[in-house]
Amino acid sequence: MEMQFAEAASVVVLSVAAAIVGTTVVMSSRKKRKHKIEDEEDENVERPAKRLFKGSFAREDAPDETIVDLLKRRAMETPDKVVYIFLDDQGHESVVITFEELDRAARKVAATLQTDAGLSKGDRVMLCYPPGLDFAMGFWGCLYAGAIGIPTYPPYPGTLAKDLPKFNRMVADSGARVILTNRTYHLATQLATAKSYFSSDAPTWPKDIQWYSTDAISSSTASRFTDVSVGVDDVAFFQYSSGSTSEPKAVMISHGNIQAQLKTWASIEETDTLISWLPSYHDMGLVGFILTPCAFGARCVSMSPLAFIKDPAMWIRIASKYKGTHLCAPNFGYALAARKTSKAQVAKLDLSHLKQAICAAEPIRVESLEAFTETFAPAGFDPKTFNCGYGLAEVTLVVTGQDPKVRKEPSVLNVKKSVLEKQKRVVLAPKGHPSPDATTLVGCGHAMPTFKVIVVDPESFKPLGENQVGEVWIQGPSVAKGYWKREEYTAEMFHAKVKSPKAAHQSYKGNWLRSGDMGFLRHDEVFITGRLKDLIIIRGRNVCPQDVEHSVELAHDQVRPGCVAAFSIETAQQEEALVVVVELRADLRKDQDQLGAIARKIATSVLSEHQLRCAAIVLLKPRTIPKTTSGKIQRSAAKNQYNSGSLAAQYIHRADSKAAVQAVQIEEAPEEIESDEKPQATIPPTDVRTEVEIEAWLVARLAQEAVGGGETSDEVNQDKESTKASDKIDLNTPWACFGMDSVAIVSLSAELGEFLGVVVPPAVFFQYDTPAKLIAAPGLATGELSDSQTGEAGVQAMSYVGEDGEMLPECYDVLSFPEIKHLQGQMDELTAAGLKVPYLDVLTTEKRKQLNYNTYNYLGYASHPEVAAASKAAIDTYGTGMSSSPIVGQTIVNTDVEKTLCSHFNAEAAVLFVGGWVANVTTIDSLVGKGDLILCDVLNHNSCVTGQRLSGASILSFPHNDVATADRILRSVRHKYRRVLLVIEGVYSMDGDIPDLPAFVALKNAHKCLLFLDEAHSFGTMGATGKGMCEHFNIATSDVDVRMGTMSKAMGSVGGFILASHALIQYLKYCAGGFVYSVGLGPANAGATLKSLQLMAQEPERSTRLQELSAFFFDACVKAKLDVGTNVRGTCVVVVYVGSTVETVLASMMLSDNHGINVKPIVHPAVEEGKCRLRFFISYLKTEEELQRTVDVLVQTLVDVRARAAALEAAPAVEVIPNEDELVKGAAADAAPAVVETVSSL
Repeated sequence: MEMQFAEAASVVVLSVAAAIVGTTVVMSSRKKRKHKIEDEEDENVERPAKRLFKGSFAREDAPDETIVDLLKRRAMETPDKVVYIFLDDQGHESVVITFEELDRAARKVAATLQTDAGLSKGDRVMLCYPPGLDFAMGFWGCLYAGAIGIPTYPPYPGTLAKDLPKFNRMVADSGARVILTNRTYHLATQLATAKSYFSSDAPTWPKDIQWYSTDAISSSTASRFTDVSVGVDDVAFFQYSSGSTSEPKAVMISHGNIQAQLKTWASIEETDTLISWLPSYHDMGLVGFILTPCAFGARCVSMSPLAFIKDPAMWIRIASKYKGTHLCAPNFGYALAARKTSKAQVAKLDLSHLKQAICAAEPIRVESLEAFTETFAPAGFDPKTFNCGYGLAEVTLVVTGQDPKVRKEPSVLNVKKSVLEKQKRVVLAPKGHPSPDATTLVGCGHAMPTFKVIVVDPESFKPLGENQVGEVWIQGPSVAKGYWKREEYTAEMFHAKVKSPKAAHQSYKGNWLRSGDMGFLRHDEVFITGRLKDLIIIRGRNVCPQDVEHSVELAHDQVRPGCVAAFSIETAQQEEALVVVVELRADLRKDQDQLGAIARKIATSVLSEHQLRCAAIVLLKPRTIPKTTSGKIQRSAAKNQYNSGSLAAQYIHRADSKAAVQAVQIEEAPEEIESDEKPQATIPPTDVRTEVEIEAWLVARLAQEAVGGGETSDEVNQDKESTKASDKIDLNTPWACFGMDSVAIVSLSAELGEFLGVVVPPAVFFQYDTPAKLIAAPGLATGELSDSQTGEAGVQAMSYVGEDGEMLPECYDVLSFPEIKHLQGQMDELTAAGLKVPYLDVLTTEKRKQLNYNTYNYLGYASHPEVAAASKAAIDTYGTGMSSSPIVGQTIVNTDVEKTLCSHFNAEAAVLFVGGWVANVTTIDSLVGKGDLILCDVLNHNSCVTGQRLSGASILSFPHNDVATADRILRSVRHKYRRVLLVIEGVYSMDGDIPDLPAFVALKNAHKCLLFLDEAHSFGTMGATGKGMCEHFNIATSDVDVRMGTMSKAMGSVGGFILASHALIQYLKYCAGGFVYSVGLGPANAGATLKSLQLMAQEPERSTRLQELSAFFFDACVKAKLDVGTNVRGTCVVVVYVGSTVETVLASMMLSDNHGINVKPIVHPAVEEGKCRLRFFISYLKTEEELQRTVDVLVQTLVDVRARAAALEAAPAVEVIPNEDELVKGAAADAAPAVVETVSSL
């Protein structure tokens, strides 16, 4: 019974289909803000209910007329006042309606229903419209006529086979005699019906039902309207529940219900402007933004859900333009708007007129509220305007919310998750460091006027006190009359009685509506914790499916948001087990390995986040997960389809039975082998166990788990099966994929500890996420287990000796190395496909004449005559090389380079290295070690990743440029580490985008970290005079602890350098291995660098011109509709997405061979398959004519490529490993346990 408007992101997606109908046919004819979190230990009390939770903030002049009388009065008193404005996808006003025009439209529709359709009061009418104001006029016409309007999701004409049966069931259930729509939708349905004549099994529209296009009705028809008297007990409309599938349920909303509900909106004034993108056929869009403006004389500006999906920022721009006072959206709407609105757009907005930003309908996450606040605070948004509420269709709309007269930020509680789930009560988490056992809840406000709310034990029906979790029960005049033709279910849900001695109290008497939602009261405020029916109860623990689903959504980028269903099933052992059904973004059935990897990620995420094993994970094909018409996941339908085996599965991972042994069935052995004794966990060893012994014990123990443990009485057969299963155990499989939850892991850790004779903490199974890693963990056998999370532990023990007693060739014969054979195989596949390996070309004279986009010569200094002369002069003076470590002394030219770097880039001190790769590796390795943490962007360069791995520090990565996730990680783990190094880049060379450096500076200050900024591609290219990211963002260079740069990019030379404080640079010069134990920078390179730096100071216009050329090329690509991804306009790296490896390699080859344009492809595994790209390094030496020609040629080449690539698709899949360091992007999480990888992939 959750509120039925836009419960999740997919609500809008489902609304899009209706919008597309209208669009297609019409066109054919025409500072981060934190909420205060309550987490004080001394507040951990369960208070008795001091008083019944009853709303009291009503307005005395709230309307007592029926909604029909209100509109008629508005039309008489303010006929010319605008009530509705509908905007097109560009934000332009397409329809404007005044009160008088709305009244006239309602009359003409009502007259048509009365005279032409022959309807009487109480007859039902389907309202089937694409987004727009035609729905409002049709709905008001039903109200005027006394007919019962039924808002419905319009079946998409293109998918009638799926949508129409649901619609037909609602028609049959309601007995509707008329369908109201507009000409646009009606035409689309007729076209679709014509096509269906060619299909014998195509569904058909209901027979014997009349269609009327309300926008085709003549205005003169209004004169035939006959007034109908409607009373408060008369039904105004039906609101079908989201699950209107096999047994649709219609909530009957009366005129009295509407009248009472409007009192909850009594703060709305005539001068207010409401801004909406919500679907009109859902209660929030209908009651909140169609009825409410008419009741209070306000104005509503609305847009299509499709327009919102296309451009979420448009919602906020409209609010600014029209001085909106009220916004409303579910949680995802605020999060999406925050994520999709740029700083440049925010700078032009004014949200100071907002009175309320209503958030409801789905679990509200404090991170979304904070993100919205942070994004729009510069535009005047005040977080005190948030009004978090709770409601459901059965109460007409809302139940709880914040009193608009009391401005305050949403209430946020930090509570102990284990107590909430197991004991069904609220205990606040202690102050201080975050805990994995803590979860955050956002309050939904107090009871709105006319409502009473209590929390009741759903089994005993006894009322509960504050801070106790139970079912939310509701009483009030806007509670609906019940369900249409569902008398028994109405009695069960709408006429519940409190069973308690307290029930004798007047406050508990009468009928109560059972919401089906679980929650609690705290200081008379409602907090919703989940759904009663959807609760997953495992071993007495209540788990909200939404929490599990949220973790799964974050586990892998292939998981489609809002398309996950978690539910429990009963196993053969009569135990509840968790099943997760997941819709993926793509059809990956041809890549079972990738599907398996996704399933393992999900299993690990659920285990680490919720300490639950997934008995099964079902990966579905796109757009196949069961949903309601509102886009809400149907968990019960998904469960039924799972049990019947009818899900559209791409892959099914099962953790029970034999599924943990490499996801293959155990084959029958050629002969039966008698099993050994079960692994003895109770006999302490006399000596320290070896890795071989530990491995043998674990394999035997896991084999037992694989064949069902002790769940069979036939121990002999079980032991035989266990012996055969041992051969199939993959020690590199995560624990989660062996079907082990937290309970099983605790048991296993105790048994392993007894076997070893030492204490083995259960936490190590999360730290060392596979058996192989745990076996190799230093100190496991002696009880001195390392707490390092470097991920280097765990090389699986195996034999390298063949049956003949000789070492295997792969150990010493280079040609037999698996990695060598794999690389050669990939290259052979390219050749077989008629393609050339696109790397390690010899730059012949002919090649050098090509238009080259592969060099870093950003400012043109690599070929500058003064730079070349300076390099030669340095050789003449100092020779061709240093011939020694710089620790014994440096040449003057080297020290001059250090001084000039400091003066040009405003640094205290500098140190030089022979290359940028070495600079990153040795500096990171020197700054952190065991007991420290490196928090890095997942797209950091290979040199950063290598330094991270060598350092011995723990490694966590966050999604690219995701400051919010980095903050969440630090809030969770910062206290566990001595030192934290935050590693990001200036310009990311694989994507051409940049970080929000001010946000990362704020992050490092907030959590007391060191900030490491790799400016290899931003020094010389970013900022007004090319001085890098600090200049670009106008922040002090001292705010960044370490800045790294290279001389090969903008300085026409070779080498790397670090800029930092005097103390840090001195430490590096004495202790960094890449400086102390390496030869110094050669004179030729130092001389060239020095001259380039001098020229950069004299010619800042080169950087400016480079930015202009980069922007020109970017704009040309965009104009040509080339996909540039997340590229930031004006950066020196511009990427153009092509698609597959074959297409991208072919495009590169054709550009070179046919057009003399040299640009190398970036392909799998350097980037994700399907996102392969061409990367263009823009140089100051390029001309606009050359850049435009490149774009023109590229457009035509891609057309030719797709034609040729189709012929190559039959060839085996090709993977190319580039030999260029810049193409190898780091996957820092590889160095961390899989459970850490899950955190990294949030």
